[in-house]
Amino acid sequence: MKRTVLLAVPLGGLLLVLACGRPGKESLDPMGPNAACYVCHMTFVREEISRVHAAERVGCIQCHGTSAAHANDEDIGATKPDRMYTRAQVNPACRACHPKHDVAPEKLVAQWQAVCVAKFKAKPPAEAACTDCHGSHHIARAK
Repeated sequence: MKRTVLLAVPLGGLLLVLACGRPGKESLDPMGPNAACYVCHMTFVREEISRVHAAERVGCIQCHGTSAAHANDEDIGATKPDRMYTRAQVNPACRACHPKHDVAPEKLVAQWQAVCVAKFKAKPPAEAACTDCHGSHHIARAK
């Protein structure tokens, strides 16, 4: 089992705890390195895209950067994370870690077009994005 090193860094009156390393799956804390993000984004715990990445020990910071200014901004939503992605940037970002897909591209696009028509009642955009099928983050409103 590999060890995880926790680093506590004082940041603007707050204590930022960073987890470094890749623990074995048997010791994986589901909150782990994403805990600081889940303080405000608790709904992400249930999202498939978050759960799948967390199970592989890929935390929010791998895609969005440490985003310390975002995490410490008391004016909720005013400061964006270090890295955000436009629709055109989604596929290249995903392909950095996922260079190929396990389904033939023709089948993938046909399935995606059917989903767009059925789910969104709309003609599909010119190009599919990975997150059309694999999910994206949605901030749920408090009830």
